[in-house]
Amino acid sequence: MGVFYVLAGVLALRQVLINWRLERMIAAVLPSSPPSSITERAADVMLAMGSVLVLASGAALMMLQPWAVLVFLACWGAQAAYLLWAQRWYRPRDPISARGRRQTLNAFAVYSLATLLVLSMPLAGLLR
Repeated sequence: MGVFYVLAGVLALRQVLINWRLERMIAAVLPSSPPSSITERAADVMLAMGSVLVLASGAALMMLQPWAVLVFLACWGAQAAYLLWAQRWYRPRDPISARGRRQTLNAFAVYSLATLLVLSMPLAGLLR
């Protein structure tokens, strides 16, 4: 499971970096294009931080470190905070974005189950 979250974190960070580069290139090619809103920038930063936490949680779990519990809880909290914030301030505006939000909620549900599993690992003596 740790390898999966390491890979997910790397891929999410890669996507964040690609999005940032594309925004900068579009702004350079089309100077008249509207700049990103503060809400979009905040969402980008939160997604980048969440991606780093997913990567770190996967790495901690892969190494069976006791601090995996803390990193999973921090990541779960960050994801929950983002979803609560996004529900109010960053709502999907089109069907494609709405589908992406549903996928994000599904991923959060799966991560919640993984977090519960990681929380039980110290009790079973599985973390070093």
